[in-house]
Amino acid sequence: MYAILDIEATGGKVGEESIIEIAIYKFDGKEIVDQFISLVNPEKKIDHYVQKLTHITDKMVLSAPKFHEIAKRIVEITDNCTLVGHNVMFDYRMLKQEFERLGYNFEKEWIDTFEYSEVLIPGLPSYSLGKLCESLGIIVTDRHRASGDARATIALFKLLLDKDAEKIITKKTGLALPKKAHSKYQKLLEGLPNKVGIYYLYNSKMQLIYIGKSSNIALSVNKIFTSKTLRSSKLKRYTRSIKFEETGSEFLAAIKKNNEVINNQPMYNHKVVENKAYPFGLYFLESKRGYSRLEIGKNRKTEAVLKFKTKDKAKEILEKVIHDYNLCLQVNSGIKSENSCFKYKVNECKGACLKEEPKDEYNQRIEDFVALTKFPAETFLILDKGRRGIEKSFYLIEDNQFKGYGYYEYHQQIKSLEKIHHILIPIKETEEVVNMLKYFLYKISNNPNQVILFNE
Repeated sequence: MYAILDIEATGGKVGEESIIEIAIYKFDGKEIVDQFISLVNPEKKIDHYVQKLTHITDKMVLSAPKFHEIAKRIVEITDNCTLVGHNVMFDYRMLKQEFERLGYNFEKEWIDTFEYSEVLIPGLPSYSLGKLCESLGIIVTDRHRASGDARATIALFKLLLDKDAEKIITKKTGLALPKKAHSKYQKLLEGLPNKVGIYYLYNSKMQLIYIGKSSNIALSVNKIFTSKTLRSSKLKRYTRSIKFEETGSEFLAAIKKNNEVINNQPMYNHKVVENKAYPFGLYFLESKRGYSRLEIGKNRKTEAVLKFKTKDKAKEILEKVIHDYNLCLQVNSGIKSENSCFKYKVNECKGACLKEEPKDEYNQRIEDFVALTKFPAETFLILDKGRRGIEKSFYLIEDNQFKGYGYYEYHQQIKSLEKIHHILIPIKETEEVVNMLKYFLYKISNNPNQVILFNE
């Protein structure tokens, strides 16, 4: 749990300042669960510079509560929380200073979004909160007011958590091991959402031992802890903490899992290599004189339309394509017969098996399918579901290479490649990801609004 914090102070010499406004948002990594916002009477004059910057005047804070009147609320809302802020050491110092005046020792772990922004979003011209938000397309209202800056910090922190593939921000957090086995499982499963995303299992040394994806995180993890398979038994034995990330999209969950398994190689995931061979392919056999067809093959020299790990998966997709495009079973199987196929008898074949359908019309439908599995441009975006509300996710293909993904809200402008790069979460392209993207393009072909092309 995090306490996103921003403080405005009177100004003056270090050690002599006092708080004039405070905003704290309790944040569970996904959404705000509590908040506290208040002006504070500092019982002293506010520097002219601060009044001009914040528009908080001496008159405004005159009737505000003094710090000792809100101290209990601050302790309560930050309990069991890590403090998060932009240049958070200033805010933390101010809180410690005010509590010391009351004779109370206020100690918290903290995360500075300034420091992590430099690490996870390198190359920006400035890392001040205002300039950073401008570069990332984060809208800031009430700049230099505690609530406005804290809300901007929440949006920034969400982005940093998304970009943190190596979990450098959250690596020191986790659930403690309960003493009794039954309570252990209950404690570990607490708070898992019934949402699509990724989940991570850690051992007692905070080593990542398993990464999973699911359309329902809570349900999938629960299955692990109720299953009697050998792998589940080992995971139950060694798991000491569980983390998760909602993705909003099953497709994005699959991409993230593939990438993070490659990067981390958890001991209980099947070993994944960057360019693992996919032996089975769906191949387009073009015919100049007759009917073209699609065929499942293995390790051919020609480029496959789609590639698969197993023959069964290839058959499943081929059957779907035949159905979706009204292809002839007989022609597509390469069988020559004077009789019609079964699909013709139920009006799902237009008569290619009896040579009733013009060859060019039939072949065009197959070519239309093949075209849908190819990148529509050298540089484009694919849009997908977000995690909640007005949020959307996107995948960037630039110069015919997959670059990564990101999240944006409807009001953000994402048609600029520069801004897209700022909020992009990079993922290395692999053969599996390319195959996944091609199939996804086919699946969303009925919704052209999910693809945004960029001019060359």
